[in-house]
Amino acid sequence: MTIASDSGQGRPTLVLMHFFGSSHHEWQEVIDDLEPDIRVVTLDMPGFGAASDVPGFDGVSMTRHVITHIEAAGLTDVVLVGHSFSGRIAMTVAAEQPDWLRALVLIAPSPPGPQPVSDEEQRFQLDFDFSEAQAREFIDGACRVALDPARHRQAVEDAVNANPSAWRAWPSETYAEDWRERVGQLSLPSWVLVGDGDPSLPPSVQRESVMPHLSNGSLEIYPGYGHLLPMEMPETLAERLNAIAAQAASGRV
Repeated sequence: MTIASDSGQGRPTLVLMHFFGSSHHEWQEVIDDLEPDIRVVTLDMPGFGAASDVPGFDGVSMTRHVITHIEAAGLTDVVLVGHSFSGRIAMTVAAEQPDWLRALVLIAPSPPGPQPVSDEEQRFQLDFDFSEAQAREFIDGACRVALDPARHRQAVEDAVNANPSAWRAWPSETYAEDWRERVGQLSLPSWVLVGDGDPSLPPSVQRESVMPHLSNGSLEIYPGYGHLLPMEMPETLAERLNAIAAQAASGRV
């Protein structure tokens, strides 16, 4: 099942998508602190978590994957929350202008254009051997604060269990796709949240390569955090999502 969890009731519906190499598990601590009158759905991307056997690792396929599952579930008044590589997919979904989409929350998103990746990071991803040791290195290198031990173990396990074809597709092909023209400039309300210590997609990348695509967007920078905000600062992120959901519920977005 690609929709990994569905909880709460009321509107809006937050649809939470995970970072590359992860799954819906990254959101558990955030979900625990969300208001019960918000419906919360977690959606795993092809090749990861509950969707580990789902094919289609390019941008077109992942965009269709998200739209298909949201519409099959009959979701309305959706605030789509994308993290890292699924942040780009949130923007490509928005470019399709589905009538159920109300707003975007982008957590350290990959830009619509080719993602800037260092040679070292790309080589690590291409050579990843799915061992526990390399999975620990992958998770630890993305953080700037210590994670809850149980959440850290789960993150390592998710990386180890990722579909190898899905994993290698991103650094070898998908990260270099250019969606800038198709995404264009999105007018729906959008929030970009990023840690000032993000080693992969820092505030400078967000300013230069993401914000120009969001005519109604705001950039929020969180000092002292890295790339994995849902696990590094779950309570703070839950507070922010609660506030955005309240705006959506009141019709102010």
